[in-house]
Amino acid sequence: MVKLKSVLTILIVCASLSAMAQKIKLKKGEILVDDAVWMKYTDCGAFDSTCSILNPQGDELIFMKIIKIPGAEPITKYNKEGDLVYKEVKFLGLNAMVEFENTTDKKILEMIYNAKLIDESGQLDEDKVQRFVEKHGTAVSDRRGNSTTTNTIIIKEEPRRSGVNINLGR
Repeated sequence: MVKLKSVLTILIVCASLSAMAQKIKLKKGEILVDDAVWMKYTDCGAFDSTCSILNPQGDELIFMKIIKIPGAEPITKYNKEGDLVYKEVKFLGLNAMVEFENTTDKKILEMIYNAKLIDESGQLDEDKVQRFVEKHGTAVSDRRGNSTTTNTIIIKEEPRRSGVNINLGR
C-alpha cells in the first residue's frame, strides 16, 4: 500500500510539473506562449537556415542562424560527414551572441522566454541578456578556436643503407 501511495504521488508531481511548463508554438508568423501571442517571427521553418524574432511593433530583436562547417568534427556513426552544425543567436543592438548545439528553435525560444530577456514593452532587457550570454556563451566558437585536433605528420629520416638490407629479429 505504501508503494502504491509513493508511485501515485510521483505521478501527480510529474503531471503537475508538465502542466506548469510553458507551451511554445510557432503559428502563422506569431510565437504563441500558452496560446497567447508573445512575439512575431519570420523564416523560422524547418528548412530555413535563419530565423528573426520581432516584437509586436515589428522591430527585429533576435536573429538566429544555422552555421555548418564541413569536416570540423570527428566522423562518427551519426555524423558521417564530420560536419559541425550549431545555431548562432544574436541579440541585435546589444552586440551580444550565444551559440547552441543540438537545440531546436522552439527550445531556444523557450529559454529566452523563461529568462525574461524581452520585457513587457517588447524590448530586450540588457542586464538579463548579458546574464544569458554569460550563462550560455559561445562554446562552439571557443572550442573551434582552441582546437588541438590538428593532424601531425612525423617524418622519420633514415639514411639508406647500401647493399642488401635484411633485418632479422627486429
